[in-house]
Order: sequence, then C-alpha cells, then structure tokens
Amino acid sequence: MKSTRIAALPVLAAAVLALSACGGDEEPSSPATTTAAASSSSAAPSSSAQAAPAGAAEKTAPGTKLKVGDRAVISWDKGTAAVTVTAVEAGDKAAMERQYGDRAKGLTPYYIRYTVENVDGADHAFASSPNFGLAMADGGPTGVVITGELGSCTDDGAPEDFTTAGAKYEACDLSATQDGAQIAGAEFDDDEYSDAPLIWTK
Repeated sequence: MKSTRIAALPVLAAAVLALSACGGDEEPSSPATTTAAASSSSAAPSSSAQAAPAGAAEKTAPGTKLKVGDRAVISWDKGTAAVTVTAVEAGDKAAMERQYGDRAKGLTPYYIRYTVENVDGADHAFASSPNFGLAMADGGPTGVVITGELGSCTDDGAPEDFTTAGAKYEACDLSATQDGAQIAGAEFDDDEYSDAPLIWTK
C-alpha cells in the first residue's frame, strides 16, 4: 500500500502534511518519502507519434501525445513495460475529506487508472508500479501533492507471477486538484520523460 500524504500548494504558501496510510481519524504518522509536486507539462510535447504496436519493445518517444486507451512502452524496473491509461476520472470528495480531514477541503480527487504489461519477459515480480500524474489544461502543475490510496483507487504493485511476456495487471494512482481546475488528462514524467512527458488526453 502506498504511503499517504497530501499538501495543497497555494500561490503564496505551501503546507506539507503527513497522515497515516489507512484512515482519517488516526494520529499522524512519521512522514514517508517526500513526493514531488506533479511536474509541469508546459513544455510542448515534441511528438504526436502513436504508441508502439502490441508486442513491440521499442520505447515510446518522450513528448508523445496519446489518447486514453493508447499503449506506450517505457523503461521500468529491470527492463521495459507497456502502460495504458484506461481512465482519468473524478473521485469521491466526501471519502477524501473523511480520510484527510480539513486538509482535503477545496480539493477534487482524481483516479488515474492504468494497466501495466510485461513486454520483455523479465522477472518483474513485486516491482513498484509506474507513477502517473494529472496533465492540466493550462500546462501547469496541479498545485496539490497527494499520495496514497482512496476507495477503489489502489495499487499493490506487480504481482508475484508478473514474470512472463504478455502478463498484465491493473493499478490506479490518486491525484488531486484545487476545486474547479481544468484537467487535460494524465501524464508520465519519470526518468527520460521528465522534460517531455507522455500525455494521455481524454
């Protein structure tokens, strides 16, 4: 289970608050590893190429624009994996307020659902899942840092038998924005994609 953190980053101040991983009424726990704010997607993506076809191991170029449901191949764990963002949907505000308390007021949660496919046949058992964030309509950051799980949005990482080409599992990353903010979709900005994220639009 991912550790739970939430922080709203308004224009003039930043607050970082750590909570326990499993509920809103428990005492705060020691902070987990700091999670960076969702990176800006203001850099214009340099490519609009389609994702690699099924079965291909060639990595998808940084800056590629995709649609929700498209597949991309990325560096991951000990080799490569194919990832497909399958949905970017608003989550349960009431549940987030119960879990995070007053810190969640004025925020809208989003669930980024995706599949991970083993394309190289390597032993990826128990590997941590890739991390996805929201792509904002204005190209800027979300203004909120949040990690953890909420309701049906969970991620246990790769299963024990994720060791053969073609194996797949589903996961979900929790994100959030200030109420009323407009999102474009989801983005992946780890490693070689930090300057030119992969972006899935709805």
